[in-house]
Amino acid sequence: MRRRLALVSLAVVALVVVSLLLPLAVLVRNQAQDRALSRAEREAKSIAAAVAVLSSGPEVDTDDPALIQTVLDSFGSPDGISVILPSTEVIGEQFSVGVNLDRARSGSAFTARISSGAEVLVPVLVSDGPASSSSTAVVVRAFVPNEELTRGVIVAWFMLGGLGVFLILVAVWAADRFGRSVVRPVTALSEAAHRLGRGELDSRVDPDGPEEIAEVGKAFNTLARQLGDLLSAERESLADLSHRLRTPLAALRLQAGTLSNQEEAAAILVDIEALEGAVDFLIEQARAPDPDRTGRRCDMSAVVRHRGPFWKVLADEQGRATTIRTSGGSLLVGIAADELGVIIDTLLENVFAHTPAGTSYSVTAHRTPRGEAVLVIEDDGPGFSQGDVMERGVSGAGGTGLGLDIVRRTVERHDGAVRIRHAVSGGARVEVSFPIIATPL
Repeated sequence: MRRRLALVSLAVVALVVVSLLLPLAVLVRNQAQDRALSRAEREAKSIAAAVAVLSSGPEVDTDDPALIQTVLDSFGSPDGISVILPSTEVIGEQFSVGVNLDRARSGSAFTARISSGAEVLVPVLVSDGPASSSSTAVVVRAFVPNEELTRGVIVAWFMLGGLGVFLILVAVWAADRFGRSVVRPVTALSEAAHRLGRGELDSRVDPDGPEEIAEVGKAFNTLARQLGDLLSAERESLADLSHRLRTPLAALRLQAGTLSNQEEAAAILVDIEALEGAVDFLIEQARAPDPDRTGRRCDMSAVVRHRGPFWKVLADEQGRATTIRTSGGSLLVGIAADELGVIIDTLLENVFAHTPAGTSYSVTAHRTPRGEAVLVIEDDGPGFSQGDVMERGVSGAGGTGLGLDIVRRTVERHDGAVRIRHAVSGGARVEVSFPIIATPL
């Protein structure tokens, strides 16, 4: 925008300067020519008047070169002045007589342009002698060379050009300053919006610039403040709700301790501890809205080997064939083990909730040639009934529609990707991939 404003100002001012200075330049040239021609005309008329006075005397022969030279000497023999006698003899500055002389001898005084400059011709009617009533013409010629006609014009043109350039530079500078006053607050607003998009809820701008842009800055600050308040209220609500879950969990722990079957009590206590860990994690996430994930990593293969047997107990009760397979070696990815465990639990819960008992499933983890660790959970059930099951709140099987959305958001928060496909058997296939973290040497 700043460059465009400068270019528009340059174009407008250049147009105005050219439209004003060109006529002014022509006027300067014409004035210089008129000044030079007027001076030559005055000299020619003065000498013509002197010759006319001289010719009025008795026994005066105006065809006498010496007499005409005397008149010229009385004027200081000015440069460019010539007197053409009736005999066509030229007194003063010599020149080649042209066709303009015949027109001047007819009694017309005029100015004519020639290749080397301009000439002013002034005729003087004189008698051929004291006894004669006839008259012929003596012509006074004042010659103005081209250098005299354009004297001072080039300097004036350079001054006008310099003035035009100065005006254009001032206009461009002023437009650039104005554009900067407009662009700077817009750029600051854009940067603040990007920071807000990255989760920096304290991002604000200093309303500046023109009134309209300053008003946009104030509206942005209001929006950012309201977003921060809403997110803070949501996190506090989540933290409060998670904290309230501790009471029923404590009651369940006490009730599990009263069971006579110690194995069942131990299994229930394991589940309660897992649920308590999830509650603690929710509270931690709520209190730290943008946690530092640096250093969070886990071995995908180890997490699969840990969570797979947990679900296999329920699978055996329902007659489901289970396949748990991992590639050799570790698959180090940038996500905490408990979060990856939640992803696996959510996807397997979908398998158990939306496929008939006896439907087999598999959980595998392997490395791809592109350097990714891929978790694959697929089943032999009916598959996904619609293609937008990843959208929050959408479920084609009567569920809440939150499970896959939670998985997607968790995976994308850790630079991963989720892909929904159809298994070879026609069932559902979910692929979760993360970049593999290189093991430090």
